[in-house]
Amino acid sequence: MEYECDVCSKKFDAKDSLGQHKSMTHPVMNNAKGKINFKKYFIPVALILIIGLISATAYINSLKPGGYDYFAKCLAEKNVIVYGNDFCTYTNQQLGFFGKSKKYLKYVTCADNKELCDSKGVKITPTWEINGTIVSGVQDLKLLSELSGCKTSA
Repeated sequence: MEYECDVCSKKFDAKDSLGQHKSMTHPVMNNAKGKINFKKYFIPVALILIIGLISATAYINSLKPGGYDYFAKCLAEKNVIVYGNDFCTYTNQQLGFFGKSKKYLKYVTCADNKELCDSKGVKITPTWEINGTIVSGVQDLKLLSELSGCKTSA
């Protein structure tokens, strides 16, 4: 008896040979009708779509402005400086209040600018210089707003 591949019409002497041929040469085809087996590809395609959606959402969120952009820009325009250290928990807490908007602050790292920090009398970090006044420690945004004259929102 002779067996023929329903996809490529190649002929075989044994049914096992035809089965091996189909599994190796036409693996995406359903042996019965020559249709694509969608069940086999559903999970990988779904995962790729989910990862793509999560990535797109994260990218779009990264483009949004920070909640305190206006405030941080105002502080920078008024020459308000925050002195701190990247390894300092309190400096990181203070900068964390600004979220993505911290990039607009005038920030001086005392580890890299020891002489400047010493000349300004910085003993602990963070320390703020606002209108010539030195304020040490973590400050809430309301106090920074009052001292600088900048509003926390537009």
